[in-house]
Amino acid sequence: MANLESGFQHALDNQKLIHGVLKRVHIFTTRCDYDDYFQEAMILYAQTYVKYCQHEDDLSKFKAYVFQKLTWRLTDMLRQEKKYYDVHSLEEFDFQRVPEEDIRADLEFVNFAELTEMDQIILQEHFIEEQPLVILAKRYNHSSRNLRYCRNRLLQKLQHMSVR
Repeated sequence: MANLESGFQHALDNQKLIHGVLKRVHIFTTRCDYDDYFQEAMILYAQTYVKYCQHEDDLSKFKAYVFQKLTWRLTDMLRQEKKYYDVHSLEEFDFQRVPEEDIRADLEFVNFAELTEMDQIILQEHFIEEQPLVILAKRYNHSSRNLRYCRNRLLQKLQHMSVR
């Protein structure tokens, strides 16, 4: 019967495999958190070894099994980390809406008198604030198909205005 201590010993004996997994999931030694991922992989390796030994007696297939298991788990961890930083990134977070006057200064070629109210909404909320058309359709009681048509018509108007 394997215990966690024997799992860690087995992990220490197979550090090359763990480094290979880290390389496979694009975690290289140049990353500042490489040691953290290596430590996490060691723990996962030991836990996997214990569970595997409880269910299987043949260790000949264990290396392939643990390699794949570590690859999947570390990939999940990277995805989780990316998702967290995408949500909590301060560099990309807009603390306040850009004033409309500033936006209009950047879009000086646009003749706002020629744009309909829906064109102005799509320009502001879809193109500038990057709101999906599906959400705008629900907000303004339009079909998303109609808003796609309005968006395409707006793009043609903007292209025509920029050529003048």
